[in-house]
Amino acid sequence: MSDVDSAPKWSSDVFGTDLDAVNFWMGDGRAITSLHKDPYENIYSVVRGCKTFTLFPPCDRLHLRYRSYPLSRYNEKGGIIPEDGVVPWINIDQKNPLRDESRDLHPVVVTVSQGETLYLPSYWFHHVTQSHSTIAVNYWYDIDYGPAYGLYQTFDAIARAKGY
Repeated sequence: MSDVDSAPKWSSDVFGTDLDAVNFWMGDGRAITSLHKDPYENIYSVVRGCKTFTLFPPCDRLHLRYRSYPLSRYNEKGGIIPEDGVVPWINIDQKNPLRDESRDLHPVVVTVSQGETLYLPSYWFHHVTQSHSTIAVNYWYDIDYGPAYGLYQTFDAIARAKGY
């Protein structure tokens, strides 16, 4: 993979930690992520195609409602197999994440094209779509459990108290 670095040379210095994981992504326009957050500092590089990120800052947790959905898994034949338990999920329109947008949310939409890199801070919610034949690599760095983490935990506790 000579098209990408094994890790950006500057990032370990910036985050004060070594690389934790590298993820390789390949897909087409059918690949869409649910709205989620990651507990990592994220450097996201697009090698081919483009990806569109709809980002929500951590303070928007106050207005993003988690719901519980039955836990299940897919089998090789495409069937759904129910399992015990539930999984918390933010239910949004996957094809148009801004359709049901609350006016209290603060979305930022960014398209990252071939050869470009996005810094996605930890605990920022994001929904991702992509163009045809997209290849990307992202680099995860462990977070600093400092003030930003404490602030997110505060937003989460308030949202939970509101039933979100």
